[in-house]
Amino acid sequence: MAQPNPLSNRERDVVKLLLQGKSNKMIAASLHISERTVEFHLKNIYAKFQVGSRMELALKLGDSTVVDEAQSVENRDWFNLRNWAAFLKEGIAKIKEELKMTQEINASVYDQASPLSFFEAIRVCFVKYAEFNGRASRSEFWWFMLFVLLAAAALTYLNEVLGQIFLIGTLLPILAAGTRRLRDSGKSGWWQLFLLAPVGGLVVLGILWALPPAD
Repeated sequence: MAQPNPLSNRERDVVKLLLQGKSNKMIAASLHISERTVEFHLKNIYAKFQVGSRMELALKLGDSTVVDEAQSVENRDWFNLRNWAAFLKEGIAKIKEELKMTQEINASVYDQASPLSFFEAIRVCFVKYAEFNGRASRSEFWWFMLFVLLAAAALTYLNEVLGQIFLIGTLLPILAAGTRRLRDSGKSGWWQLFLLAPVGGLVVLGILWALPPAD
């Protein structure tokens, strides 16, 4: 039977700790709130369950699932998150596989004098997922970086962890494309070690990535 006045998340936390036998002081310390706030939550909880003491509340909730609801929600959210992560990983794998089957791309296909379009750059960088040899034009690299930033921002808006998973999944093609771009400008791929330097390193690499082809 549903509760006419469901508990808030904070009230569930208080009830859970109360059923573990913790005092108001211990509950306050665990939740990083004041004892007065604990007393305020308990007053509301007593009213919702129509009890007058901790003992009555403990007896009434002996077989209740109210306290377990919060944990169930957390588990369900984590399960959904894992499904999203698996879906994202599978999607990237399928895209990569299909691109390999439908596109035979090599260095001669895209001439350095002909800038790539947004979608061509994405396709090339995913096909050359872990290819550090060869060269990459400025259009290829910067269109791909724009795609990564936009996709990561969109996923982070939906769920921060999804955005982080996407960035981890695209880290290798970013490094590969960055290395090819540096080689195209006559620099060594090892210049990307500047990424380890805060702020300044990214500025230096941005300048190097923006250099025209060496020849």
